[in-house]
Amino acid sequence: MTDILKFEYRAVLVRIARDLDEEQHKQLFFLCKEQVPRRGLDVWTLLTSLEDSAKISWIDVSLLKKCLHVIGREDLVVLLTEFEMKRDLSILMNFYVKERNGLHLFYRSSATEAAIHLVRLMERYPGREDLRGMMRGSDKKAKDLWLQFLSATPRTSRMTWGKFSMLVAIAGEIIAKTSSNHCAGSSDEAIMDMCVILADELCTIMVQLGCWENFCTDVEKRAQRICGQDVNGSPSFAGFRKQIADAIHELENSIFS
Repeated sequence: MTDILKFEYRAVLVRIARDLDEEQHKQLFFLCKEQVPRRGLDVWTLLTSLEDSAKISWIDVSLLKKCLHVIGREDLVVLLTEFEMKRDLSILMNFYVKERNGLHLFYRSSATEAAIHLVRLMERYPGREDLRGMMRGSDKKAKDLWLQFLSATPRTSRMTWGKFSMLVAIAGEIIAKTSSNHCAGSSDEAIMDMCVILADELCTIMVQLGCWENFCTDVEKRAQRICGQDVNGSPSFAGFRKQIADAIHELENSIFS
């Protein structure tokens, strides 16, 4: 699953390496010489060395963003920020599909928390079964179907976090529908591929609205307001933990006392 995201990450590094001139490369090496104490490195070796020393990775590009900011390459900082958004949106939608299918994972992050909140919000929508039925009845590819929903979104008013969250949830529902329609051939890689494709479309909108943290805060507050419960832990995950606790209690009393 992560192979696709790692490829996207390395594609961004290729663009960065290609766009840095010789003087900027020297400045970047100077900033990183504590992390990579070797001289005479070309930009490719420098980036690889930063990866090997765990200073940068597809999960964390903060050091590289800081360095690029210092040398005045804000355009490349934006490129990395867009990758982070695309990565987190891809993880969110992938987890959304798993949550919808009852596959509760123990891994938690801001992306998975946002996915849980969005699933809960969609469960509160009275017309969700009609919406899902309409999606199941469509023979369009995931991206084409999502673009059809996007085109139906009123353009007379400005884009808001609420509208954006709705589009993310719809994307998650479409991917869940597509994966269930082809369950025999829907590998984790194929599902993530759909997530990355739709995340690319959503990232374009998100960049105009603000940052990832703002999105997560808005989703959490919306879930708290509409679902009317403490959202520090989702009912589904909490229920899953309770099932585990009950099973442990029964096993201990009946078998392992």
